[in-house]
This record gives sequence, structure tokens and C-alpha cells, in this order.
Amino acid sequence: MKPRVLAVDDDERNLSLLSAKLEREGYEVTSARNGIEALAKVRQNPPDLILMDVMMPQMDGYEALRQLKSREETRYIPVIMLTGRTEIEDKVLGFEVGAEDYINKPYSLQEVAARVKSLLRMRALQTRLRDTEKMAALGGMVDGIAHEIRNPLTAIGGMARRLFEGETDPQHKEYAQWIIKSVERLERMLQRIDEYKRILSSTLAPGDINKVIGGAVKEIEELIEVKGKDIKVLKLLMPDPPVVKLDYGNFKSALYNILQNSVEAIDNKGEIRVETLPSPDSVLVIRITDTGGGISPDEIRKIFNPFQSSKFEGAGLGLTITYRIVIDHGGDIEVESKKGEGTTVTIKLHPVPAR
Repeated sequence: MKPRVLAVDDDERNLSLLSAKLEREGYEVTSARNGIEALAKVRQNPPDLILMDVMMPQMDGYEALRQLKSREETRYIPVIMLTGRTEIEDKVLGFEVGAEDYINKPYSLQEVAARVKSLLRMRALQTRLRDTEKMAALGGMVDGIAHEIRNPLTAIGGMARRLFEGETDPQHKEYAQWIIKSVERLERMLQRIDEYKRILSSTLAPGDINKVIGGAVKEIEELIEVKGKDIKVLKLLMPDPPVVKLDYGNFKSALYNILQNSVEAIDNKGEIRVETLPSPDSVLVIRITDTGGGISPDEIRKIFNPFQSSKFEGAGLGLTITYRIVIDHGGDIEVESKKGEGTTVTIKLHPVPAR
């Protein structure tokens, strides 16, 4: 997803120039003409960063900033104040209220873009740190779950199978079979927990990403055959891709989890495209696109969060595992999707520097 920036200014010309510059830089830009409108836009669709003019009608930038920083759900959104007032007291007031940066008018659009980029990079690092802490907490949680339920689950499953084999009453036999199926479901959940524990640390070595992709695609094609779906998996891989440091098993699991979600998202017939390609910023890009049902923007924001779902398959712990693996490889992962049109997952990895 593109980073979202909210530009707030009552001057239509300033707003137009800011929006055009930031859109050229690759941001998704929304605008507001005063503080009241800005607060409404933030509640409706929280941005990743706000550019806030100070002098505006109805509600000025200081009051809008004060309200943003007083609310738990918006206080961590970075705000850059834009003002023609150069008095030191005005800047001090802005920083005391909670502004992250200050730019004086008239300003250079290039400088604004550079400040935005810098603050968003810092916010991404902070978000990654929080996610790492969540992952560590999840590791302890799932380990405790596995320990507490594994032994009683084994006993329940064993007893249910014995009852099923020895029972003659059809109704009782059906009850036993339902218990067995439920136990098997919980056993699969434990397998996912064990998988998560195994990937808590990756052992990296120089490797060929195309081989990892080939292994993941082979496994997903077997799953497609088992499910009886008419899904084509297209591999469009660049020849001799740059070498990256990989944990083959872990990264194959990460790709498999993404591909599995794509399979689940396609009702019966569709296509999954897997590509490797270079990018202008010298990173290796892996792009997985499907023609499934797609997901909403709200779901995308929560898709890697282990605390948003109780599922241990599909988009639950599976993508949490994927996120952790990609981060362990020093990479980035992004998801773009539209309801009814499909989903694209993009992974960026840093190649090993050439000697």
C-alpha cells in the first residue's frame, strides 16, 4: 500500500501544489481546508502522516494538533506544521503540543517531500519495533498454549478413536467421529504453532530465490490438485537473479502461506502469478498476484497482526509467520487489494553486495 498523507491548508493553490508533488513521490494524498475537516478525515481514514497549516479558519492547526495528540488512536500519527509565522514562540508552542517537525513558508516542495520521507521512515522503524515486540509476546503465548493442550488432546483423541472402533450404535459412532474431527483440527493448529516456533530465528546463507519459489509453487500445485480447483500458477522469474541471504525452509514457508491464501481466495477457477524482478532502488522484488475475491482496506491494515484473528490457518497465524520470516530476512512486505479484483503481495529483499 502507498503511504497516506493528509495535507491541511486553507490556501487552494498551496494544497494543489503539495498534493501534486507528494503524488509524484508515490504517496496517496487526501486534503482538508481547516482543522475541523482534518479531524473528520483522520477519523474516517487515518493517514500515515499529516502536513498541517497553522493559520486556518474555523479551527487553526494548533487546536487540531492538540486534539490529535490527546487521543490514543491518533497521537502517534506524525504531524509537520506549515506556517508563515517565524517567531520562536510559535515553533515552541507547536512542539509542546506535539508536532514532530516545523517548516516555514514559503517552503521548497522538495524540502517538504524530504521531510515527509524521513518521518515516514522513522515511523516505519517504530512500527517494526512494536511488531517485533508483539511477535515475541506471541511466541511465549503460543508456546504456553501448545504445552497446556497437547497432552489432554492426545488422550481425548486416543479415547475417541477407541470408542469409534468399538461402538455399534450408529448415533454414538457419529458422536465419536465428530470428536475425532475436532481433535484433528486442534492437532493441525498445534502443527502451525510448532511451525511458528521453528521460524523464531532464521539461519541465513546466500541462495537462489528462484529455487525457493520453485519449491513453494510445487507444494501449492499439489494443494490445488487436492482441492480440485482450476487454478493456473504462472512463474515469471528473472534468469540468474541476484543472490540474497536466505533460510530456504523458512522462506519457502513464507511464500507457501501467501500462495495458500491466494488459493483460498479463488472460488474455483483463476490464476496466480509469481514474479521476480529488479527495482530502481537495487532490491529484488517478489510479486504474487491472484484473481481472488480481494480484501478491504481495513482488513489489509490488520492482515499481519497476530492479535486480530484467532485462526491458526490461512490469514491468521499463517501471514503472521510470513511477516516474521520476511523481517528476519531484512526485507519488506506490502499488500494491495481490491474487493472483487484480487490481491497483490510484494516482498522486497536486499541482494548480497557484489564483490
